[in-house]
Amino acid sequence: MLTPTTARAFWLALLENAARIIVDADALFPSPRSQSLIVLAQEEVGKAVWVYKSFQDAWYHGDETPLEVPELSKKAANHLAKLIEAADFGTLLVEVPGNTEAVEIELVKTHAPEVLDAYLKRLAKEDNEAKMSGFYVDLRADGSFTVPHTIERPLLRSQIWETADMIQWFLSEDHLLASMTGNPVSSTKEVESLLIAVLAHGPGDGL
Repeated sequence: MLTPTTARAFWLALLENAARIIVDADALFPSPRSQSLIVLAQEEVGKAVWVYKSFQDAWYHGDETPLEVPELSKKAANHLAKLIEAADFGTLLVEVPGNTEAVEIELVKTHAPEVLDAYLKRLAKEDNEAKMSGFYVDLRADGSFTVPHTIERPLLRSQIWETADMIQWFLSEDHLLASMTGNPVSSTKEVESLLIAVLAHGPGDGL
């Protein structure tokens, strides 16, 4: 059980840690280690989303009733579960089989939840594999092996920016809900300050 005050401090700590990991990934770019760090940052965001979903009503309406975040005890060690949660939170458009253009996630969630579930699971699996391939030399079943520094990472710069932007959007949503309800909440400025330099790159800058 967490009080709303403790939960908010924990939420901010998760986002600050994710932001610091992003700063490290940005500094290491284009190293394969950067690729792995970005996925670790996304996992921290996934945990933060779990906390946010449990406590957002309490934070913006002044309720101090302690609550549980069941996912933290059941899924905290599950890398795919954390990545799925982050992807669900940060994704706006979904690639749907049979459609030539991506579809808004809320439409897919309403009309084809099984498609969204499969899509998010695929993204999470790909990200988790990318994390491992950035750290390890791995032997494949066919006898070939992967080496981190030889893996092509054409989207790495945009992925760094997009992860930073996801956190910034998360904080903006927090500001909006706090202002709408008129309930003061603890500042997020420390986390925001960490993201400034990374966001300044833009999604397509760099290699």
